[in-house]
Amino acid sequence: MGRAVYPDSVLEEARRNELIPILHRDALLCGQEDTCSVNCDDTSSEEMEIHKDGPTELEAHFTLTSTVLFAVGQTIGSGIFVSPNEVVKQVLSPGMALIIWVLSGFISLCGALSFSELGTLIKRSGGELQYIKAAYGDLPAFLYFWVCGVIRNSMGCAVISLTFSSYLCNMFMPHTHPEFGTAKKCTAALAIVLIIAVMTWSTKWGVRMANLFCVLKLLALTVLVLLGIWQLARGRTENISRGFEGTNTNPGTWTTAFFAALWSYSGWNCINMMSGEIKDAGKNVPRALVLSQVCLVTVYVLANVAYSSILSIGELITEDAIALYVGKKMLGEFGPRWSRAGELFFGFSVAVSSFGSLSSSLMGSSRLPFIAAQEGMMPQFLALIQSSTGTPIVSLIFIGVSAFLCVWSSTISTLISYVGFLSWFWWGLCFLAVPILRIKMPHSPRKFKVFMAFPILATLSTLYLVVGPFFVSPIPCLAWIGVTLIGVPVFYGYVDRNNVAGRAMDWILLRLSKVLRAEL
Repeated sequence: MGRAVYPDSVLEEARRNELIPILHRDALLCGQEDTCSVNCDDTSSEEMEIHKDGPTELEAHFTLTSTVLFAVGQTIGSGIFVSPNEVVKQVLSPGMALIIWVLSGFISLCGALSFSELGTLIKRSGGELQYIKAAYGDLPAFLYFWVCGVIRNSMGCAVISLTFSSYLCNMFMPHTHPEFGTAKKCTAALAIVLIIAVMTWSTKWGVRMANLFCVLKLLALTVLVLLGIWQLARGRTENISRGFEGTNTNPGTWTTAFFAALWSYSGWNCINMMSGEIKDAGKNVPRALVLSQVCLVTVYVLANVAYSSILSIGELITEDAIALYVGKKMLGEFGPRWSRAGELFFGFSVAVSSFGSLSSSLMGSSRLPFIAAQEGMMPQFLALIQSSTGTPIVSLIFIGVSAFLCVWSSTISTLISYVGFLSWFWWGLCFLAVPILRIKMPHSPRKFKVFMAFPILATLSTLYLVVGPFFVSPIPCLAWIGVTLIGVPVFYGYVDRNNVAGRAMDWILLRLSKVLRAEL
């Protein structure tokens, strides 16, 4: 299957709508003079040579400080307002919960450093998809997309939408109400539909939605930490003084706690996506990664100290919208009106910021099916761009429908566990790709080379995270392996463009391009 070629009119509209980062560089440069040559067709024996020249190189304008702030801002999302109670549910003590948060930050740092070398080596759009393809070949790359592009990313979007709806619904009805669960899922599904509708109209509006309320989550987090400091300053240490009392000592269940904490650190790989725009990347990339992770660990530990000092273990376990409950409980000491004000402040702040995070997540998740279609790994109609808006309309709708279905399938806790298991299995293969590509591509240029201990530690951590759940819930783990293996016959049945499946996809491509007024 050939690469998609976009008309000048579509490219110009894509530039205006800030869509250029998700368009494949090879397609964008089609017909232009360039010296970029990427040989990925035979990853088993040949090195991948990557050369960039002239206008294909993005201007390096990020300093160390701006890079750290970017990484922290991108990583802090809705997770810190939903994950802490999931961690406590598994470890049952505030002391062990804090250790889980610190270790999760270290694991994320090892992973981020590993990804930074891969990002400076392989600059093609697609991230993990390209790393796995370079290290292991086409079939593993397809299976990655099959599981992560279709399932994992959709479940991640569902988690964020359920966080949004949980805080929104808690402002108007107690979580003990018999219709609360239905109302929460309906609200989450409606949010996905609304965002996809806006982004299919214009990607620029999707970006504006993502940025508009970003400050609210930081404000809510700041107030939360200040309330925790106030609580401790008054000598109210009875909750947090429990330390490690009652800790669950089963290491198998700790993996679920790690998945919940690591969910809040999601975004640790964002720096490698922009390594070409960082000044003196060889020095500033590792520095920015270390500094940003230290900042994140500090903020998350302070937030969890606040939760643990204000709420009892029972309250942490039973309350879904824990930040909202913190505001209600602390400010409620000044009277019912203050209690309602605290409830509304945290509920509105977290709900609106989660809505913005959902917008970013849906837009980012749509990139993987878009790029996979361009790589010939999925039906080409997923690479259709709407002519009038420059929006990747089919891939957006595809992710939106998948996330919509995931909302109705399970709870936040279960979805986070599934996302964690699937993510870290494939990320583990990416970490292992660092030494593999050192052997396969020893002479390819790398702006940054990670100390080999970090990808090894990241790989060993991943081994624990992936194997541990088999001792706690083996059936779901085996089910995900089965779902992954289903992709093998799909891969071999689709690569032949002359078979029935190939002709059917061509027919769908033709019809969709007419109905949606979209082009390749």
